[in-house]
Amino acid sequence: MKTIARHCPQCKKYQMIEPKTGEELKCPHCSHLWGKFDGDQTVFDRCPCCGCRQFYITKDFNQALGCLIMGVGIVLVPWTFGLSLPVFALIDWLLYRRIAAVTCCYRCGSEFRGFVTSKEFKPFMHHIGLKYDKYR
Repeated sequence: MKTIARHCPQCKKYQMIEPKTGEELKCPHCSHLWGKFDGDQTVFDRCPCCGCRQFYITKDFNQALGCLIMGVGIVLVPWTFGLSLPVFALIDWLLYRRIAAVTCCYRCGSEFRGFVTSKEFKPFMHHIGLKYDKYR
């Protein structure tokens, strides 16, 4: 299933939609126009929501959950003589490996799930992200 998710600039709610080729992208909550989806082949040429040409990949993994897992391992260190750290790190790593990647737009933060691309995107780079901070 292909979805585009983002925080709506109008109502500020995080919304997810399934785009159809040739249709306008609208917020399901407030019907604010996000942009137009021209198809799977052109989705990563320019972001359909903001027109940006730069994307990055990240894991679709809740970072707070990863920190919580490691936090529990750290708290248990005195009682497990440090053996909890490698065990919880392994659990965190196994979860991270099983989670799929999501492609994100630097400018508007739109998340593209389920799209296949021939382009190789890199992980988030802070020096590029700083250029787009003023748009978020």
